[in-house]
Amino acid sequence: MSPILSVKDATKRYSTPEGGTITALDGVSLDVQQNEFVTLLGPSGCGKTTLLRTISGFEDLEGGSIEIDGTPVTHLPPHRRPVNTVFQRYALFPHLTIARNVAYSLEVAGLKRAEIGSRVGEMLELVGLGGFGDRKINQLSGGQQQRVALARSLVARPKILLLDEPLSALDKNLRQKMQQELKTLQEEVGIAFVFVTHDQEEALTMSDRVAVLSDGKIQQFGTPEELYRRPRNEFVARFLGAGNLLGATVSERKEAGAIAILESGQVAHLPSTDAARGERIKLLIRPEDVRMDSTRDAGALRFEGTVKQVLFVGTDYIVHVESDDGVELKATLRPRAEDRGGVTAPGARITLFVQHEALHPVTSAKVA
Repeated sequence: MSPILSVKDATKRYSTPEGGTITALDGVSLDVQQNEFVTLLGPSGCGKTTLLRTISGFEDLEGGSIEIDGTPVTHLPPHRRPVNTVFQRYALFPHLTIARNVAYSLEVAGLKRAEIGSRVGEMLELVGLGGFGDRKINQLSGGQQQRVALARSLVARPKILLLDEPLSALDKNLRQKMQQELKTLQEEVGIAFVFVTHDQEEALTMSDRVAVLSDGKIQQFGTPEELYRRPRNEFVARFLGAGNLLGATVSERKEAGAIAILESGQVAHLPSTDAARGERIKLLIRPEDVRMDSTRDAGALRFEGTVKQVLFVGTDYIVHVESDDGVELKATLRPRAEDRGGVTAPGARITLFVQHEALHPVTSAKVA
């Protein structure tokens, strides 16, 4: 099946006041399938918003190409591209009713009044605002305004909906609710969504696939689980979720994996790695893979140390430990019944275990 969106070798540079240039996009290639929710994730200045704006036509490429549903659109203006954008600031018209806000693009396009009324009513029902059409924008909550912005962008039936951090102005509880509603809406309308955010949890929650960007390049593009469990490099490992990164050296390659020696001297059996014998690597350990229960962890890596900090986060505790051999570990621990609601206290001695299967080797180098 051909992708609904295909970006190939996209390049974009900006001039600086000092007379230099900044490369915002450096040969970026990306395919998005029909009815797929793809998130562009990365820190400020990584190129994610620039990429979104080149897809919408608000920024011109200096190199590369963009196709939508098999049609080249690289040199088309925004109004001739079959996409719509929901911005961080919704840019709604305060003097118009909700229905007129949603209908605006259809009125400009010259559709008949009956057709406009039917499509606006259908879209308001879809976003949960049926019966709100006669209200003004200032009578709505932030979440309701966001739904109006979505309805306005979808009513013209674009082939792709672009979303530029549209949830960033909402409080945490409403933001989490809207994440669920956005994903449900995307599945119901059956078109591709391309979503920009710097929020890792948001990306993992909603996306079919996530593109992690840094320095104008895609560092990794895959499912949330792939990126979380098998990050390509140290940047992706650190940016997407909490993690422990331990230094090690590959001592032996095997048919099924390799053996690495940690800086502490412990021997780690790796399920797989592309690293050569003698190469220095980092081993990623997610905090939830660190355990206190030794009965299930025979043969596991063992770290004895001192608790430095304990953070209670509801059902779990985030425990920071400094091992006797200088390794710092972060563990997500759930107390047992006999712990009576607690794990341990700062200053206490503790022994932690990590199964070899939980180790994932990563390289330090970014995609260059």
